[in-house]
Amino acid sequence: MWPALFGTGSWGVITGVAMIQAGLTLPQALGMSMLVFSGTTQLVALPLMVAGASQLLIAVTAILTGLRFIVYSASVSRDLVRLPLPRRLLLGYLMTDTGLGLYQMRRARGAPPQRVAMYVGYNLPVWAAWHLGSLAGILLASAMPASAGFAYLGVLAVLAVIVPMIASWPALGATVVAAAVAVAGWHWPWRLGMFAAIVAGVLAALAIEQAMARWRARTVRSD
Repeated sequence: MWPALFGTGSWGVITGVAMIQAGLTLPQALGMSMLVFSGTTQLVALPLMVAGASQLLIAVTAILTGLRFIVYSASVSRDLVRLPLPRRLLLGYLMTDTGLGLYQMRRARGAPPQRVAMYVGYNLPVWAAWHLGSLAGILLASAMPASAGFAYLGVLAVLAVIVPMIASWPALGATVVAAAVAVAGWHWPWRLGMFAAIVAGVLAALAIEQAMARWRARTVRSD
């Protein structure tokens, strides 16, 4: 688990620096880190904030990047459903990609007697590593003069997240189409070009998936 904690802390440092360089004050950065508590969401939202995107676009983007936690919650609902609502909300807040993955791996080997304790034991260290790293990045960036190199740190971090995800034709098509629409609509009012890029990317991915499904169906029939 130590490598995972080190990686989480490193992402926290990057995000902490990116928040300050995006123009957030120290209290705002600390609040975003504690309340949002999602590296992907923060790293995606920060470049939009720097670019002056509309609040609606930022909110929609943040919601879309966090939708996976609905699936995560459903995967552990059987283990936590009998707990009081306040405890379930707290455990939902603590949920992390890494911690949940480790929990599910242990769960697959057999139901442990103390499921809640194990869930907390896997997720709480990740939570702590993230916030310690984020705090270190916030304090580091606050103590350093503004730098053009740091100004694009959030964008570079987002690229580091996105590039490994381009592992299929639908993902590649969505990336290319979204990038083209974003560039074409850069000067649209209220940063609507970014919103249009998201919609175009989703539609492109769906269209490619449907085309691939039809091609596979024809291939099966021809065999």
